[in-house]
Amino acid sequence: MQINVALRGRTRLAALLRDLEQEADHKDKDKDRGPRCDRRNRRTWRQLILGVLVARSTRLVGLGRVVAPQRRVGSVKAAAMALTYFLQTARVPLPALSTRLLEAAVRRLDPAHLVTYQGKVLLVLDPTEYEKRSRARGKCGRQMEHIGRVRRSQSRPRTKQSTGKGPRPAHGTGTPTQKEERRTATTPGYVDIWAGLVLKGKRFLPLARQLFSSRHPQCTSQNAVEEAVLTQALALLRRLGLRAIVLGDKGLGRKELLIRLANQHQDMVLRVDTDIMVYPSDTPAGLLLAAALARQPWRGTVDWDRGEEGILHCRLRTLRATIRFSRTGRKDDVQEATVNFVEAVPVEGATESLVVATTLPVDTVAQARAIVRLYAQRWAIETGFETMHAWGQEAFMVRRWTAIDRLLWVLAVAYALLVLALYQRPLRAIRRQATAVLKALSVVGDHLTVGKLAEAIGLDYQQHRRAWIAAWVQ
Repeated sequence: MQINVALRGRTRLAALLRDLEQEADHKDKDKDRGPRCDRRNRRTWRQLILGVLVARSTRLVGLGRVVAPQRRVGSVKAAAMALTYFLQTARVPLPALSTRLLEAAVRRLDPAHLVTYQGKVLLVLDPTEYEKRSRARGKCGRQMEHIGRVRRSQSRPRTKQSTGKGPRPAHGTGTPTQKEERRTATTPGYVDIWAGLVLKGKRFLPLARQLFSSRHPQCTSQNAVEEAVLTQALALLRRLGLRAIVLGDKGLGRKELLIRLANQHQDMVLRVDTDIMVYPSDTPAGLLLAAALARQPWRGTVDWDRGEEGILHCRLRTLRATIRFSRTGRKDDVQEATVNFVEAVPVEGATESLVVATTLPVDTVAQARAIVRLYAQRWAIETGFETMHAWGQEAFMVRRWTAIDRLLWVLAVAYALLVLALYQRPLRAIRRQATAVLKALSVVGDHLTVGKLAEAIGLDYQQHRRAWIAAWVQ
C-alpha cells in the first residue's frame, strides 16, 4: 500500500539523540570513568538504536538488515557480525554512556509530565524474566553465558494419580488422588531489574537496569542487584534535585529493605505478604500481619486499578506497626522500623487483597485512598515491558553476558528516546505525521503510543531509507 505521508520530522528526532549525547558528554567531561566511546563505536551505537526502532527486534539478522545499507558491507550477515563485535568485544562503556543519556532525557522533560505526590516523583522498580532455550553446557562453548533459572511463565500444577491400592480415605477428608503439588516450575533464563520514572499517561521512562543470574560469579543475590539498581536510580534523581517515592510489587516487599528505606527516610509504597510478623503498640508480643489487619476497623472504600485486569471496588483498613529483622538471629543484631500498612479488600469475588507498606501518612481516609492509587501507578512499568517485549526484549539470541547486557541497554535508550519524543514540542510534526501514516493503515488507536510511533518509523524507513540514513548517521 502506498503511503503519501512522510515523517519529515526525522531530522529533529536524530537531532534529539545527538543533543542528548552532547549533554551527557558535557556533564561527564571532567570525570574519569574508564575508556571513552570513540566516533566509530558511537556511530555503530546510533545505528543499533535506529535498527531497534525500525525492526522492532533485537535479533541480529533483523538489525543487520537495517544497518547494512549504512555500512560498507556486502551482505546482511557481515553487518550482523559487525554488530556482534560491537556488542561482545568493542571497548565501549555502554552502561555508563546509556545512564548519562537517560539522565539527560530526564532533564529535557517538562516537570508537568511527571506524576507526583506531595511534590515527589514516582520511581518504580520491577524485575522481568527472560526464558531462554539453552543448555548449561553447549558444544564448543557456544552456550549462553552464566545462564540461570527463572520461573516458567505458564506452569501447571502436577497431580498424583491414584494406583487403586491402599485403604480408601475417610468420608470428608478429601480425595488424595487429585492432590496438587505446589511446585514452581523453572526454566533456563535471565532476570533483568529495571527502575524508572512514572510519567502521565501511564508511561515509563527507564533510568537504571542490571542483568542478573544466580550463576554469574560476581552476582551475590537478586536482592542485592535489585537494591543496587534502586540505589543508582535514586542517586540519579538526587543529582537532578528530585525526591522520589519508591513503588514495587511483592518481590520487593522484604522486611530488610522496608526497614532500610524507612530508616533512611526514603518514602515508599511496596506491596507485602501478610504472613510477616508485626508488632503493633498494643501487642508487644507480635502477631501475623493478616491477624493484625483483621482487628482493624473499616475506614472507607476505594477503587483499586489493576491495569489490564480491571478495577475492583474495595474496603479500606490501615495499621501502624513495627517490623523487625535479624540476619544472624542474635538479639544485638535486630533492626526495626515503624511503618504504615494499608489493605484494600475486594468487596466481591475471591481476588487476593492488596496490602502495602508505606512511610507516607495514612491518618485520613483520603490519604489511605491515595496510597492505593499510588500503587496502581506501578502499572506504568508493565506497559513499558509490554512494548519492549514486542520489540524483542526477551527474544535476543546473543550468547555472551556482555553482549546481552549491552543489547538491553540499546533497547532501553531506544525506548526512552521515543518516550521523550512524545512530549517534546519540536517533535509535534513527526507525531502528527505518524498518526496520519497509521490512520492510512487503520492501525492507530485513541492516542499515539511509543509502540505506534515506532511502527510509523518502521513504515517510513522502508520508503525513505536514504533520508533516514542521512539524518541519523552524521
